[in-house]
Amino acid sequence: MISQTKSHIGVRRAILADADLVCAFVAALSAEEGMEPPALTPAKFRRQGFGEDALFRCLVAEIGDRMAGMVLLTPGYDSQTATGGMMLENIYVEPGSRRLGVGRALMAAAGRMAQDQGLSWICWHARPANVRADLFYRALGARTESVTLLGIDVKLLAGHGSSRL
Repeated sequence: MISQTKSHIGVRRAILADADLVCAFVAALSAEEGMEPPALTPAKFRRQGFGEDALFRCLVAEIGDRMAGMVLLTPGYDSQTATGGMMLENIYVEPGSRRLGVGRALMAAAGRMAQDQGLSWICWHARPANVRADLFYRALGARTESVTLLGIDVKLLAGHGSSRL
């Protein structure tokens, strides 16, 4: 590994040409967490992450001319505070670039992007077994919220109730 310093880290919005490597990072994150391979492909990344109806925003961190990490964010809203924010879906730093400040640079850039868009917060979920992530987030000043994350495929809900939109 080439020795790098924090001053060499740059963060920018992802471009279409980043699709292969960003998707490889998302797959590596899933593998590290013992999950199934993700459904995100380079084609879906290019189709879903750009344009007026983009489903997510992606920032990439670079050390020199090499991509070192990425963060993927989706829009969110909190009715309790009546504020918009972002849900952090994935953050990943490739192993050779860890402990160099890449994750902090990505989080800081995400915070600036959210502020620039008039948003108030960023939240995320972390797997309890991911101790390294928990330590990283707490070092940033994050706090644990007492909620239970639930999810359901919309197809399972579509048959419940009789109203249609």
